Amino acid sequence: MEAADLVNIFTEGCVRGASDIHLAAGQRPFLRLDGEMMPLSEDCLAENALGDFFASVLTEKERTRLSRENSLDVSFTLAGRRCRAHAYRMGGSTALALRLLPREIPPLADLGAPPVVESLLAARDGLILVGGRTGSGKSTTLAALIEEMNVRRAAHIVTLEDPVEYEFLPKRCFISQRALGRDFASFPAGLHDALREDPDVIFIGELREAETVRIALQAAESGCLVLATLHTRDAAEAVLRIEGMFPGEEAQVRSQLSFVLRAVLSQRLLRAAAGGRVLATEALVAIPAVRNLIRTGKVAQIRSAVLAGGASGMQTMAQSVEALLRAQRITREVKEQALADLDGVLRER
Repeated sequence: MEAADLVNIFTEGCVRGASDIHLAAGQRPFLRLDGEMMPLSEDCLAENALGDFFASVLTEKERTRLSRENSLDVSFTLAGRRCRAHAYRMGGSTALALRLLPREIPPLADLGAPPVVESLLAARDGLILVGGRTGSGKSTTLAALIEEMNVRRAAHIVTLEDPVEYEFLPKRCFISQRALGRDFASFPAGLHDALREDPDVIFIGELREAETVRIALQAAESGCLVLATLHTRDAAEAVLRIEGMFPGEEAQVRSQLSFVLRAVLSQRLLRAAAGGRVLATEALVAIPAVRNLIRTGKVAQIRSAVLAGGASGMQTMAQSVEALLRAQRITREVKEQALADLDGVLRER
């Protein structure tokens, strides 16, 4: 299989509704369909296929960076479809993981997000976190939220991403989309710059290190609305992750977080009964009782607060999964597996 076949593989992945495509020299191309990996063809990729492909889609600067650093995060449009790509070295050659993005940013109403997300559109400051595993739809949820703001309000939205995924067409908002390595050297540096650019909303692709979190909390305190993702499995873990980045400063960070936090959404994509995948979401809303738990370090009680917070729009992941079963959007087998996974997370803690 040669480089010319890769565009056909990409097109086939789009047609079949794949979320990801995996390519490596000497191996068959694989798709991820409804969360499961499956081979697309019995033919293996030729050694030079990916190199020729990169020559056609990457800039010279990007190819140099890949050669120097042995990995590269980039986004591009191919055959009319936007995708995020991670290239990496494996066994002396280069491999590629492609995430296929929806053709259009889906409306919030179509995502299956909990109703409380709609209320977050009115927020003018504070911190909104979206957590979940890789591939759980975090970027899509935040893109839908940003696009809704783009339609409803007049604001300056700054995005700091690695790489830029969804491309926004400015409507009522002025939008500055910036990519790591291309437009800023590091997330802390990008955040410092963003605060000098008269922002109303700042989207941070991922909270990776303590300095980024520190500046994000300061930005939220200063009157910006900060949106960010975390690789955490539930709301309590998101709080613990942020606190754990600041050994010796836990009390101060808990106090800051309790003051600025608006909500934490934790997501999973489950196999839908009718095919495809469906969103399950835990929603934590920072009502006074939740803020007090965070400030006093009683993170273990957050799950109970979510269970009792239905009137405020909160729901646990288990409640979300049960609701999907009642609506016949998932099978009982999928529900039982999801709940077993949740039990495992709680036992680990």
